[in-house]
Amino acid sequence: MYQKIINKIIELGDSLPAISGHITDIGKDKEWLTEKDAEIEAELSNVIIHSFPKGHSIYGEELHGTFIPDDNIWIIDPISNTMNFIRGMPHYSVVLSHLYKGEVCFAVVYDPSNKELFTAEKGKGTFLNNKRVHVSTRKQNVFFMIGPYLTPPRTYREKALKVIGAMSENSGTMRNLGSLGVHYAYVACGRVDAAISFNEDTFPEFAGKLLVEEAGGKFTDFNGNVLNIKPNGIIASNNLIHNQVQTLIAGIIV
Repeated sequence: MYQKIINKIIELGDSLPAISGHITDIGKDKEWLTEKDAEIEAELSNVIIHSFPKGHSIYGEELHGTFIPDDNIWIIDPISNTMNFIRGMPHYSVVLSHLYKGEVCFAVVYDPSNKELFTAEKGKGTFLNNKRVHVSTRKQNVFFMIGPYLTPPRTYREKALKVIGAMSENSGTMRNLGSLGVHYAYVACGRVDAAISFNEDTFPEFAGKLLVEEAGGKFTDFNGNVLNIKPNGIIASNNLIHNQVQTLIAGIIV
C-alpha cells in the first residue's frame, strides 16, 4: 500500500545531497525555504492524490498549511531542517505520516545524507533500512536531543536553556542535529534516549510519534498528553525515563 510513496520519498531525497550547500534561500514570509521544499511537497501530494480515492486531505508545511479534518490525512514535512540543507550540513530529512481516523498508521523519515530510511506501520514495528529497531534501555547517563532553534527571538529560548541545564545536571549529554525528524528517528532506533522539542508546528511530530511508539518508546507533550495538532512541547523517550524527564520539565515550564 505504501511502497510507491516510500519509493518516491527515496527518489526525491536522493536528489538533495548533490545540491545541499549550493541552493538559494527564497524565504520571504518565513525563514529557510527553497524551491526543493515546495517541489517535494507537490510531488508527494501528487502521488497521494493519484494513488488513493477521494476523502484524503493533505497537511504540509509549504503548500497545504490548513489542517482539514478527514478520515485520511497525510502530513508532509518536505525538508525537516531546511537550514541544514541550505548550509550544506547533513541531518535534514523528508518526513511523511498518514493518519486514519485520528490515529497515525504509517510514518517515514528519510535522511538522504546517510541513506537511512526509517519506517513504521501501526502494529508492525519500526524499521531502519528494513531492519527492525527498538528504543534504548538506558536509565542513567542519558543522551538526549533538544530542538529546534535556540537563538533569539524564539520565545521559548530561555526555558529551553533551563531545560538543557537541568538535564545536564542530571547526568545528561545533549546534542541538537537540527532535524526533528532525525531526532525522533534516533530515539526510535536507540541512538539517543530522549528528544525534547519546543515545537513551533507538528509536521514532523506525527511521524515521530509512530516511529517511537512502535519501537517501544513513549511520545507525549510536556503535560503527558497525547499528541494533537497544537501540543505544548514534545517529549519522545525510551519510556524508562519519560516520567523523570516530564517531572523535570514541569519544574521549569510554568
